[in-house]
Amino acid sequence: MSVQQKKMLVFLSVVVFLGIMISSFLSKEKPASSQGEKQALSSEPVQKEDAPPTQNNENPYDQTQRNTKEDLQSTKEIAKEFVKAFASFNAKNPSEHIEKAKPYMSEGMYENYKEQKERGTLTYDKVVPKNLETTEVSNNNTDIIQWNVIMQGDVYDVNGNAEPEEDWYLVTLEKQEAEYKVVGVRVNVSN
Repeated sequence: MSVQQKKMLVFLSVVVFLGIMISSFLSKEKPASSQGEKQALSSEPVQKEDAPPTQNNENPYDQTQRNTKEDLQSTKEIAKEFVKAFASFNAKNPSEHIEKAKPYMSEGMYENYKEQKERGTLTYDKVVPKNLETTEVSNNNTDIIQWNVIMQGDVYDVNGNAEPEEDWYLVTLEKQEAEYKVVGVRVNVSN
């Protein structure tokens, strides 16, 4: 190897090293993004982080203090039915789960998901929800109600082999024309 080639190799190594350092520094500066394609599925509105001042010991994050029991119960049921339909994926008919979930979605959310065709993989051909549990969510946005729906089910590969799976769906509902509709969903998002 000639001296000129060695100098070029050292120069390229330095440039690559600097590039890695700069990109590492810039990635730390950006806010954390969602992990994986599944988590990136979101059409929910951004929530305000600042809580309004409280009076009478009211917790601004407790949606049970500002919504009726009827609204909370009905939105909980809508969220569960939505996840039951939305999570039931079948690669042979990739838009079927969107159509099943349509009655629970806002028109804007339905139009958005209708355009997104999901595909199966060798390890992910069909999802069958088995058990749905709902937990409360801290939420300071007075215009929406949110529920965390935990879906436990089976994921089938192309050979029909099943594996158990648990996914967490953060479902956002908003009152539209006198009834609540799902306006956003986020899947497996860490806090």
